[in-house]
Amino acid sequence: MRRLKFSFLLFASVFILAGCWDKSELEERGYVVVLGIDKSKEDHMLDVTFQIENPQVGSSSLAMAQNEPPSDILTITATDILSAKELANSSVSRKLDLSQVETIIIGEAFAKSDYFHNVIASSLRDPEIRRKMIMIVSKEKAREFIDNNHAKLETRPHKYYSFMRNRWKDTGYVPISDLNRYLQRTSGALFLAIYATSERDEERRKNPDNYVAGQVPQKEGDPVQMIGSAVFKDGKMIGTLTGEETRSALLIRKKSMAHHYIDSIKDPKKEDLMISARVLKEEQARFRIDLTKDHPELYITVPLRVQILSTPSGIDYASNEKNQALLKRDIKKDLEEKTSKLIKKTKEEYHAEPFVWYEEVRRKFLTMEDFIKYDWQNKYRDAQIHLDFEITIESFGSTLKPQKIKPKE
Repeated sequence: MRRLKFSFLLFASVFILAGCWDKSELEERGYVVVLGIDKSKEDHMLDVTFQIENPQVGSSSLAMAQNEPPSDILTITATDILSAKELANSSVSRKLDLSQVETIIIGEAFAKSDYFHNVIASSLRDPEIRRKMIMIVSKEKAREFIDNNHAKLETRPHKYYSFMRNRWKDTGYVPISDLNRYLQRTSGALFLAIYATSERDEERRKNPDNYVAGQVPQKEGDPVQMIGSAVFKDGKMIGTLTGEETRSALLIRKKSMAHHYIDSIKDPKKEDLMISARVLKEEQARFRIDLTKDHPELYITVPLRVQILSTPSGIDYASNEKNQALLKRDIKKDLEEKTSKLIKKTKEEYHAEPFVWYEEVRRKFLTMEDFIKYDWQNKYRDAQIHLDFEITIESFGSTLKPQKIKPKE
């Protein structure tokens, strides 16, 4: 009897464990590594661009792939992303797979349209669409951006964006933006997305950090520039911030993905020259919030450590305490001016804040309903913001004194 029961269970398990009916070989799939979305000329239609990676390029099968392109780029006009994916299989021999997509390029014209949010939010219902997809807004059409992005040091497209993600954390010129952060923040505050372009803008700025994508003076190299951020409010792009403004926005958040970056500061003893310094934010900003008054007050303390890297003026800051105090004062003043200017801009132009301060304000309420009723973004316009940067100069490089040329006797 036991043997009969065991045989029956063994036979029944065949129907439970068997699951190979939907199997597919790797070579039957075409893996999309970059997704681009543009506004179509037709009403309520999209131009969806798929950059499909060639698995043979960059692999050990060099003899087979030496005359093949690293990827194939295809654009389909459809009502949404998933419909475009199905239509693409009418011309692509392999079944398209979106599970490996880590980067989505949004054309600026589409990002400013009224139906941008609905398209993005509805596409996330498909399990192949990752919420951790890096979100980049291109000044031109996404198709043009993808076509022009020929990285000279990277053969495979996905490697380029993977390495660039690490560079973004090093410079702070762009925010770390993905679809998940967009959905979390776009309805309650301003959301900052990476801004990029392959075009060039003839406008030049005096401040070397105050560029937006396309304005960085560049000769040769990769055609694409990623600097600054696209500003979203209520699911729609409403403006841009420069690289310097983006840095300031990240700096005064409680915590930031960009923990250190190199900045240029005016030499307090010779204002026509600049001092290069590494700014490190390794501690979280501290908040004290008072919501009892008609106009809310925020007291924010941002502890920073500074490493002086170069002083072209040749002035001794390493051993002269008076010069150090002067330099420390000017660094603090420079940061306060930059951030105050940005706060004023967000209040007057965007009527909301991109600093994720709402998370700290929300802690002051017992329920989410009370916080929503308080309407923080509306109160932010009249809020009194008190910023204090705690500056600690920890080093002046590997030499104690600047090297000077001795005059000839």
